[in-house]
Amino acid sequence: MNVLSIDYGDVRVGLAHSSIDHKIALPLKVIQNNQTLWNELEQVIKKYEIDYILVGLPLNFQSTDTQQTVKVRQFIQELKSKFAIIVEEYDERLTSSLAKRYIPKGQSIDIESARILLEEWLDKR
Repeated sequence: MNVLSIDYGDVRVGLAHSSIDHKIALPLKVIQNNQTLWNELEQVIKKYEIDYILVGLPLNFQSTDTQQTVKVRQFIQELKSKFAIIVEEYDERLTSSLAKRYIPKGQSIDIESARILLEEWLDKR
């Protein structure tokens, strides 16, 4: 099974991928959240033969929704309507903080956040 991890943001969307057999999360790319988003996602899904999509859900420390959580849930619903693939939401608390530790200052954390999210998910399976 090939898995795509998505760190959804208002401006950028970070992507990582893995095969469930390999249990290694690999950074893929960052795409802009604009009119090309759905086309680029479709290309990635086809190229990597994605069977499963994991989307980071930004909850606060009280495990309740934030404004961004509402946007991500809407994105998840649109993903489900556009692609015949299983989509799972996954608690992404602290992934951005961890990502900041692993990348040079000033670089986008989106792709690293997606990779960490997928790595955590794979470790729990």
